[in-house]
Amino acid sequence: MLEPKVYPYEMLTITSRGRAKLPRDVDRTRLERHLAPEMFFDIFGMEIQEFDRLPLWKRNDMKKKAKLF
Repeated sequence: MLEPKVYPYEMLTITSRGRAKLPRDVDRTRLERHLAPEMFFDIFGMEIQEFDRLPLWKRNDMKKKAKLF
């Protein structure tokens, strides 16, 4: 499985204007996958593997707070 291309957090956040400015090759349903591991930890306070073990509602809630939903 290919690793998703990494983008800066600022390029992935969803604003009130919507998702129009996201890069074309971004998986819009899994924006957090395009963060560098260090940035992911800074935003969510855990590793990606820990995040994956959380219930879907919890992941979605965290993504909304981080403006990645």
